[in-house]
Amino acid sequence: MLAGVAGLVLLVMAAVRFVGLLEESSQRTSAPTSFVAIRDESESISITIPVEWGDASSSGWIIDGREVGPAVTVASNVEAWYSNWGTPGAFIGVSTTGVVPERGDFSRVCTRGDTVERSMEVLSGTVQFWSDCGDGAADFYVFFGGSADGSYAVLVELVSIDGAGLSTLDRLLTTFSFTP
Repeated sequence: MLAGVAGLVLLVMAAVRFVGLLEESSQRTSAPTSFVAIRDESESISITIPVEWGDASSSGWIIDGREVGPAVTVASNVEAWYSNWGTPGAFIGVSTTGVVPERGDFSRVCTRGDTVERSMEVLSGTVQFWSDCGDGAADFYVFFGGSADGSYAVLVELVSIDGAGLSTLDRLLTTFSFTP
């Protein structure tokens, strides 16, 4: 009888832990549900972002001490996005000068994943996927591509902590527009 009660208690504890894991998993993989269109300070970049990324910083994109075009960073907290891997958000930069940025090697802080081609209506290029970034909670996507006519290059760096990074990146890329 006592063994049966102990078994039942263990079964209930396992069920509670399983439900907790399911809730944790569903929170990590829930995609943003609401999006809003924004423009950078120069009003040349337009993009649709998750409404949770309400903090934005816009400036010229500087590579090797030279401004190459406009850029915007969006996140739930831009300052935190630049300082740690636990803040979701994205950097979007457009180079109109022909200067191509380094794509970066993040293997010291992330695990390298697949590289996939992406072709949208306005942009086409490649996405390098990185996982387990920082404390292991973040995914990182680096898109590099450009316009069909080759008049500008685009770099998008996206940090995701909810498991919906690729779909969020696709949303950014399909809603991206640039007016020089």
